[in-house]
Amino acid sequence: MADFQTSTHRAKWIFTPNELVEKYKVSNQRAIKMLKEYGSTRIEVSADGSLSYPEPQLDATKVEKRSHTKPLSIEDEQLMRVFYEQKIQEVCLAFGFPQKIQGTAIIYFKRFYLQWSVMEHHPKNIMLTCIYASCKIEENHVSAEELGKGIQQDHQVILNNEMLVLQSLGFDLIVYAPYRSIEGFVDDIEDFCQANDQLEMLKVSIAFVFNDRLWLPLK
Repeated sequence: MADFQTSTHRAKWIFTPNELVEKYKVSNQRAIKMLKEYGSTRIEVSADGSLSYPEPQLDATKVEKRSHTKPLSIEDEQLMRVFYEQKIQEVCLAFGFPQKIQGTAIIYFKRFYLQWSVMEHHPKNIMLTCIYASCKIEENHVSAEELGKGIQQDHQVILNNEMLVLQSLGFDLIVYAPYRSIEGFVDDIEDFCQANDQLEMLKVSIAFVFNDRLWLPLK
């Protein structure tokens, strides 16, 4: 694997909080504009990976109906993304995938929705495609049929969205999740504590951190 310092992850995918907010705002506003003009925000993906955008609706009844359709806010979209990031973890756990599969899939999912609104592409479909792509890049290949069957979803949706996801990632598929670094840090601390008879204190401290700190709701 390439060194992080020279990677596309570091060069292209590290953003400040303000930059992230701006990216989410752009995609959210684009989807809201589409809803006002066409009465729909959903972009359909065909079997060959091509996109079909909504067309203007001339029917008076449909025009009236769309005027009452309320778009998602940026905060609403954030909640949906967090929900499906949790679902990625659940699916990976159900299949018994290594932790690196989960980490890579979540990063792919996050990157995808820097380019798109959840109103444009359904997070459930993108979630599955990100897991599928993650299995490929992390050399733990699972067929789309097997993945879809395991969670009772149409595997064709995964295949249809594969090219869209890869293009949205800019084909930057090598990512750096924090798990390995954290595990290495914990191993070093355990070695230190064993040498100094403080391993039990470390376990109590870790349990406190996870119970009292890390599981707080995301804001």
